[in-house]
Amino acid sequence: MTLDLSYINEQPSEAQEEAVKKAVEAECMRAISTYLNEVADTMDANGIENLNSASLRAMAEQFNQRLNNDQNKN
Repeated sequence: MTLDLSYINEQPSEAQEEAVKKAVEAECMRAISTYLNEVADTMDANGIENLNSASLRAMAEQFNQRLNNDQNKN
């Protein structure tokens, strides 16, 4: 059985490209919003009232660990 792979060389239309860009932008905004809410929750949970470089690095490390754990599950 021969597979038709001609679609691989097709170029998306401008409308398709724009739709993908908008979808990616929306997903990025959702991710940033989620991140900011998680930072706020982490600050509340740990009694962090002032942001400083050490607290930002600690929060970044927690998020990086979560990302690594999520990637290892997949």
